[in-house]
Amino acid sequence: MDLKNITHPIRDYLELFDKRFSESVSLEGFFIDDISEYILKQSGKKIRPILTFLSAKITKGVTSQTIRCALILELIHTASLIHDDVIDDSEKRRGKETLNFIWGNNAAVLYGDYIYGKCLEVIETESDFKLLPTLAKITSNLPLGELMQKDVSERLDYSEESYFKVISNKTAAMMEVAAEIGAMSAGAETEDIQSLKSFGYYMGLAFQIRDDILDYFPEFNTGKPFGNDIKEKKITLPLIFLLNESSQKDREEILNFIKQDNKKEKDILNLINRVRDEGFVDRAEEKVMMFCNLAEIQLNRYKDTDAKSSLIELLHSSAKREN
Repeated sequence: MDLKNITHPIRDYLELFDKRFSESVSLEGFFIDDISEYILKQSGKKIRPILTFLSAKITKGVTSQTIRCALILELIHTASLIHDDVIDDSEKRRGKETLNFIWGNNAAVLYGDYIYGKCLEVIETESDFKLLPTLAKITSNLPLGELMQKDVSERLDYSEESYFKVISNKTAAMMEVAAEIGAMSAGAETEDIQSLKSFGYYMGLAFQIRDDILDYFPEFNTGKPFGNDIKEKKITLPLIFLLNESSQKDREEILNFIKQDNKKEKDILNLINRVRDEGFVDRAEEKVMMFCNLAEIQLNRYKDTDAKSSLIELLHSSAKREN
């Protein structure tokens, strides 16, 4: 993903964002600063802040409120990842050791709570308070998505309907709000806010399906073990396609394998190869492109600008990434 090219129209705002983000999670003293320093070093691609800034830029322009909104969303996202790692008992995220692995679950949970609390400190103006319902929505969507995923995994509910409910809350909701809040902070018209909100939603669906597809490619350097979703009994679209096309007997055998707590790596690889060989990964890729097309349609109302070009490039780069 060529982020340098994508972020060119908003590079100055991103620099200010990085400075504000660093300031918001540091200089507390004790070992807290060690955790904050570690978090800052693990900072990812900042796709959500980029989406927020570009959504503001394509409408009436980035404002000081846009920077605060981007900061709040990234703090929420960071805290949610920390808590997810504790819940999943993860030792690594994208190839790096997790907070809970280094400092323990208690410290990780408390630090995640600390980050959530920092969100309120970012609010400065009365107009910021008016955006709270939109920002607060995402704090319930994220854990709701995790709860849904836990439920469908335990019930082995491998239906497309359940899958899309989960990823709509886990991933698409955050992208949706990132784009929506960017437009709102710029003072955009209602129609513009809605179109960018839809853009973010469809982009989020494409992003998550692509992330699930990466689990079927051990050769890609994703920073996580291949077949991790199968190990954790998580529903993914390629596997759903396989189950829906299998005989009752075959389906039961696959589900019995998924239920196992300790799966052999070679058996996981066999299942992955079957999903790939029978074309179900390709079918999932078709869904990715469908949602990309739906997202891009939302931008038809805007004239061609560097912000529009960057949004389109961000969309397709996110959906085609290999890590």
